[in-house]
Amino acid sequence: MAILLATQSPELQIEAITVVSGNVLVDQGVDNALKLVELAGRTDIPVARGEKYPLRKKLITAPLVHGKNGLGETELPTPTKTAESRHAVDLIIDLVRANPGQITLLPMGPLTNIARVLLKRPDLAEQIPEIILMGGSIEGGNATPAAEANIYNDPEAAKIVFESGIPITMVGLGATHQTLLQRSHTATLAESQLPIARYVAQLAHFYLDFSESVGFEGGALHDPLAVGLAVDSSLANESRPMHIAVETQGRLTYGETVANRFLLRESVEDAGDHYVLTGLEPVEPNAQVPVQIDADRFLQFFMDRICAPPRILE
Repeated sequence: MAILLATQSPELQIEAITVVSGNVLVDQGVDNALKLVELAGRTDIPVARGEKYPLRKKLITAPLVHGKNGLGETELPTPTKTAESRHAVDLIIDLVRANPGQITLLPMGPLTNIARVLLKRPDLAEQIPEIILMGGSIEGGNATPAAEANIYNDPEAAKIVFESGIPITMVGLGATHQTLLQRSHTATLAESQLPIARYVAQLAHFYLDFSESVGFEGGALHDPLAVGLAVDSSLANESRPMHIAVETQGRLTYGETVANRFLLRESVEDAGDHYVLTGLEPVEPNAQVPVQIDADRFLQFFMDRICAPPRILE
């Protein structure tokens, strides 16, 4: 849904789609991306295969949530377009080097590819103006009680990204859970004469079934919200600067995005058998975190774009 929303948004110049293992393995993800750019009439967009495995932990795919093929068991024609010969990490590096200060990264899965870029070329952090990522949470997780799924699938990679110094907008669960796609929306999409709209209605069916089975009154538009905020940041009524640290050691909190909301930390002195609190020191924020979304306006934005005729580039 996020890829189709992006292709339907003329404000975005999509330089590439780079794929990483997440809800499905990377080869399935590449096949899905190739099918989606053909559906959208955007075979001009390069699709590149990225990392198959997280930096350290074992990957967890999510057929329960998104179907075995990651597209809710829907089918699209076999793509005629093929993936780039370059690895996704190298493609990102090449794009940033060729366009310093102009390439915004919009990751909507585990951050393994981005971490690999920074490990390979740490100097490029200064040339990336912004990362708008879907992931994390400041109010509990969905993969575990503490951790959101994208971050949990590669916490070590997320730690590298959040410590990189690149300006980050973290579109977390607190924001995305405000944007629930309803059966009434999918009924409208299904009635459309446009292939993209009808396909999104099909795509949503499996996801809504799962979401409703676990108590949600609709399906949260996690990744589309990140795309929406890349197009129009005012879709967030309120965002707050925070310092986000990624937990990579805790048994119960592994993968948690720990938010320092007040941007302060304790300063202490050693008094022998105890420490004495001597003051509070400021902490620099490393992320903007949307906390209040104009959900009605975003959902209307989503519906309007998905129901619009496909953009055909001249």
